[in-house]
Amino acid sequence: MPHNSRGVRSTVCVSTAVSVAIRNALAREGLRRILADAHFQITVSVDHLSGLNHLGSTDPHIFLIERSLLGDDSANSIGEILRRSAEARIVVLVDSFDFREMLAVYAAGAYAYLLNQIPHQFLLAMIQMVALGEKVAPPELIGFLQECGPKLEQLESSTIGKRGLSEREEAVLHALALGLPNKAISRELGVSEAAVKAAVKSVLRKLDVQNRTQAAVLARQSIRLPDTP
Repeated sequence: MPHNSRGVRSTVCVSTAVSVAIRNALAREGLRRILADAHFQITVSVDHLSGLNHLGSTDPHIFLIERSLLGDDSANSIGEILRRSAEARIVVLVDSFDFREMLAVYAAGAYAYLLNQIPHQFLLAMIQMVALGEKVAPPELIGFLQECGPKLEQLESSTIGKRGLSEREEAVLHALALGLPNKAISRELGVSEAAVKAAVKSVLRKLDVQNRTQAAVLARQSIRLPDTP
């Protein structure tokens, strides 16, 4: 049969343009050759982000971009690229895995966030998926989630989890952890301030704390909210 899996893969490669933006000339040339040998169309190969500025197409176009070229705000830089080229499928190559940055990068519209040390066969497989319109996650994400598992179990059995808070009391406690006053909590939950005051009082009693500040601190420790002003 002419339409085997290899034939489909070749068709995807030939129809997909790829641009490479990597600072190091040797790494950039090596990646360009790997992609060319896999029959991808190499549009440009540059060492700076501005070299991609002129690229605007209505066809899918993969951008392989080194993280350092995206500047301090990688998500914002990705957004700028997508405003110029809506069909860009951005793959970010990073030196080390950063979960928070990965979330921001995907939220900004990137298709992949991959370590640059991965074997080239794996990288090609990921780019094949991107060429098919799929977003792919790094294998490091699986390890990160595995590490989070015990922490989530610990959270479920934490002191707060055993205090028998009602659904409304849990919502109020979360709001306290964010530093919201009763009036704002009332507005957010759609209940009266009197109901909020009663819920706060019940929360303090069940958590065995003296005031809302102590409750907020305990909540942040348990649900790992960032400190707020």
